[in-house]
Amino acid sequence: MHEEDPSSELVVVEAEVERVSANLAHLLNKAHVLKTRINQLYSPFIRLLPPELISEIFTSCLPMQALGEDITKMDTSVPLRLGAICTSWRTVAWSTPPLWATVILHITSALKIPKQESILREWLSRSGHLPLSIRLGSSDDVSWTSAASPEGIMNIVGAHALRWRHIDVRLPSACYKFIPQADEKQCFPMLRELTLKPPGGQGDRIHRINISNSPRLTRLSLTCLYLRSIDFEWQVLTNLELESFYIDESLDMLRQTPNLVTFTVRRILGGDDRHALPETPIYLSALETVSITNDKGTDIQVLFDKIKTPSLRTLSYTGDGIMPSNDIIGLLARSDCLLDSLSISNCFIREEGLRILLNAVPSLKELSLTMPIPPTAAGTSSNYSPLTDEILQKCDPAYVRANQETCLVPNLEILSYSGVQVFTWAYLIQMIHSRTNRARLPGGRLKEVNLSVALFSEAQAAAVPSEKVLHQGRDIKLNLTKVLKIPEPSIAESSN
Repeated sequence: MHEEDPSSELVVVEAEVERVSANLAHLLNKAHVLKTRINQLYSPFIRLLPPELISEIFTSCLPMQALGEDITKMDTSVPLRLGAICTSWRTVAWSTPPLWATVILHITSALKIPKQESILREWLSRSGHLPLSIRLGSSDDVSWTSAASPEGIMNIVGAHALRWRHIDVRLPSACYKFIPQADEKQCFPMLRELTLKPPGGQGDRIHRINISNSPRLTRLSLTCLYLRSIDFEWQVLTNLELESFYIDESLDMLRQTPNLVTFTVRRILGGDDRHALPETPIYLSALETVSITNDKGTDIQVLFDKIKTPSLRTLSYTGDGIMPSNDIIGLLARSDCLLDSLSISNCFIREEGLRILLNAVPSLKELSLTMPIPPTAAGTSSNYSPLTDEILQKCDPAYVRANQETCLVPNLEILSYSGVQVFTWAYLIQMIHSRTNRARLPGGRLKEVNLSVALFSEAQAAAVPSEKVLHQGRDIKLNLTKVLKIPEPSIAESSN
């Protein structure tokens, strides 16, 4: 007797599966409609609030993105997560342009570029006519080929150049050829901030950038580019950040930025790129803040010698090697400026150099010294800390009055020091008390002291006074941090 053929039974089962699947799809669709209806009828958020107010609430959910923040850590999903709640929320979110006026795109694989192009195109279509903030970056291991090019992404972004407000491009310099170039037809009327930071630097000069037709551009940040390959509307800039440029390039850019207020320069390169140095110092009448990070130890005397900054109020210097105090004093004397804040970090300055420098800035209100920490206690000398007992005495109004000397930084309000302790605590306490005694003080009153001292022995740590002793009821803010640098005992010492 033959077994029954299962083919006919399979046909019946498949038909039943199809019927049940269709019924399930119908029920799921009906459930979705009912949930939407329930949300519309009973959700106070949707039922009581007008769409305009909901849009404002949604917009307030966008996170604050710090300038220069790592693009991989930025939260870009808020608009999509809002739209995933329900149909009503999605309708409002999709029609709220401010949610889509910020674009953060990180390319992790060339294979994903087509999908990202599609998302980018749709994202920007929802931004209406609002000014745009766009940040583009890529992982270091992305392989760029003719078949996998960012041209499509750059073209989509470039199509909205009239609405650019904040642009941050951290793609290889080979991508710059896809950036719109300024000409009679192309301009950037809304552009205010621009950052160009190619990973790995610019290998050659063929990738030119011309964004000269940008009348509102006030902030420009450039890294590893050649000045001869870029063109901007320099005269409107108020904030300029440079990284990995030659000194002659930096000076040439300063020459073209007469309205500059803030200048930041990092990783200054030795040598030059054959730009003519100015014969006389560049007059920067509006420059108020200068921040220099010379971590390559480059000789930058010419940078200080070739500028004049009568409005300079804040100066910060971080660098390897010896602090160029004489160059800074020359700049301050030439500029005849009233410096308010001075910060010195990670470089060496001796007691005498600090005394001469402080004597040149009687207007100073804030002083910050962050000194290198020696590897062992053998380095705990004035080579690593210029804040000595003599300096503290010269800053003590009572002491200098009794000795008929001139008080250093008489208007000092905030003192911050981080490094080894070579001063005596009694001198520091006396200086603090003298500067918080209004009756004895010829200048301003010390309002805040921040100390972070490196200690190399238990005895040295035990000698640190408490904040209560330092304070003694004075009207001053004190912050004291002890950093123990006590070495681990050797094997020989441990066995004894």
